[in-house]
Amino acid sequence: MDRLRKTAWAALPLLLPFLAAGPASASPPGPSLPFGSVRSVHPGDTLTVNTAASDATYLATINSPAFVAAGKLRMMYPVLTTTVTIACDARPGTYPVTQRGAGDVGPDEHPFRWAQVRVEPADEAARRACRNKARKLPPPRLEERWAPDRTWPQSEWDVRTFRAGSRMTITDNDDEGSDGDITLTSRAFTDRPVLRGAKAVLTATTTLTCDSAPGIYVVYRHDVDRTGPDKPWARLRIAPAAPGKACASAQAAKHSAGTSRSGTVAWAAGGVLLAAAAGAALLLWANSRRTRSS
Repeated sequence: MDRLRKTAWAALPLLLPFLAAGPASASPPGPSLPFGSVRSVHPGDTLTVNTAASDATYLATINSPAFVAAGKLRMMYPVLTTTVTIACDARPGTYPVTQRGAGDVGPDEHPFRWAQVRVEPADEAARRACRNKARKLPPPRLEERWAPDRTWPQSEWDVRTFRAGSRMTITDNDDEGSDGDITLTSRAFTDRPVLRGAKAVLTATTTLTCDSAPGIYVVYRHDVDRTGPDKPWARLRIAPAAPGKACASAQAAKHSAGTSRSGTVAWAAGGVLLAAAAGAALLLWANSRRTRSS
């Protein structure tokens, strides 16, 4: 058993990169659609758009009449990326692909020409196969990866990995003037941190529980002046505690349990001694009565 435990601990560092990556590599990206390109496609094809953050805005949309739906550019450091799928009923022809900023919603805001797709002819059998494939498409990927030197969280889906039992700092860049008005909760937290700060940036610190199973945990925000259900605000991934280092809350629980067990043992031992003393006293009293009677 000890040998197996040592082997598991030794293998853990090799597994942590996969835990940190999560479902990021679950499905390979489709062919790329670079800026200014003209891509030949077929109904049902999936394309990947990658761009530097300096060339687009976060959550900008990439759209075309040939797409099933628009794609939103999400951070996958060091690029912004999204995937789009050619509609099964797209007719042969050349279609524009445009980019529109996340805040470009007014009538004077015009989408930016990104690229073009040329849809090739497809017979009915190919379109039927496309529709069967479309029913099995996974949902859009939401999890993001931001630069490691940026504070956490940068977005609701900025999923970073923290070890169980570790102390962490939470930063809010979007709620200036809300000092003390926002409380955060999560099954991964040992307490309810409150965001505080007199300037534009609010921060809070908390400790992650030691018994949280590896996986993704949601962080909810509670605003003092807001009613209704709690709003998911961020997400984080829990990795096992560092090998060879006891988790702080686990140590406290162990100490508490040890104190309780010691107290129980002490009381039990005291009870045995008291019962023995009482029995001896009763025996002496009975002997004295028999002596007086005789």
